[in-house]
Amino acid sequence: MHRPELDSGLFRELLDAAPDPTVIVDADGTIVLVNRQVERVLGHRREELVGQPVEVLVPMRFRARHPQRREDFLRHPSTRPMSSSLQLCAVHRDGREVPVEISLSPLETASGLLVSAALRDITERRRMEAEADRMRDELIATVSHELRTPLTSVIGCSELLADLPEEEVGARARRLVEIIRRNAARELRLVDDLLTVAFLDGERLRVQCAPTDLAAVAGHVASDQAPAARAAGVELLLEAAQLSAVSGDHDRLVQVLENLLTNAVKFTPAGGRVTVRVCERGGDPVLEVSDTGVGVEPEEVPRLFERLYRTPGAVATQAPGAGLGLSIVQKLVAAHDGTVTVESERGRGTTVRVRLRYAGPDASPAGPA
Repeated sequence: MHRPELDSGLFRELLDAAPDPTVIVDADGTIVLVNRQVERVLGHRREELVGQPVEVLVPMRFRARHPQRREDFLRHPSTRPMSSSLQLCAVHRDGREVPVEISLSPLETASGLLVSAALRDITERRRMEAEADRMRDELIATVSHELRTPLTSVIGCSELLADLPEEEVGARARRLVEIIRRNAARELRLVDDLLTVAFLDGERLRVQCAPTDLAAVAGHVASDQAPAARAAGVELLLEAAQLSAVSGDHDRLVQVLENLLTNAVKFTPAGGRVTVRVCERGGDPVLEVSDTGVGVEPEEVPRLFERLYRTPGAVATQAPGAGLGLSIVQKLVAAHDGTVTVESERGRGTTVRVRLRYAGPDASPAGPA
């Protein structure tokens, strides 16, 4: 069966039939073909663009880096992807920026390599995403008010009841009050974790890094967690070297350590030990939490940072928790440009190691926050 040759005229007709603005660029970054949708979306006439460098469609703030990105795409034919998609902006003829999703595809031709760039206008998608973010913020504000406020009130009232003298609150009532306080505190932690996850999902979590005394953070959190450890029959130790200040968000580092300590105490049987350690390893400041608890099997370690993952042991023993703590820790540490690793052995315990970075060569240790 005879197959017609794809001549230049037919190719141009097919290009014009494409629903999205499409630009064909040669290996030097020169525009060689443009379809009619470019004029509709970006306002540029085709005859104005042909022969121009593709950077005329790139916003000024990205132009310096664009040639290198194009070179990276073209440099290695054997490893070059069949296509690549990214979200950027294109410059309209009137100077305004249009958000677009760009799909790049290499075209091998007899005269050399060309690159097809299909631009999809995502203005409406961005508007819908902004509306979704607004609704998410409203939901978070509602959850924060409707759940956190009453839980905080319950905890405060239970603590006041526990402080009353024996003649006003008997032994049995005191035990019930402690149960109320403990369960309300657990629910409040869960609400806080859910709110944190909501911010992490939206990629809107920002850490306010400043020179921070890591030893002071560890001391404060260990002191706050000591009563819970004693109640569980677990010895809590602190080994904190005085290091130079780290680059960190004090409140978020507290959240990281609180999650790690809560986990360690929860999975360490009575009579065991949990150690919080601040030290330097390989020239980096490190925060470690080690326990002599139940540990996990080697194949479970890579899954510990998965959201909602709970080990078979935790499920079998009905240990409280929703499987959010370590996933939150990983996200918060990553926001500090740090890393978190786990070493564990079944029946021998677990060590979680958070590696951070110093605030700078001239930074001095920050005072207690």
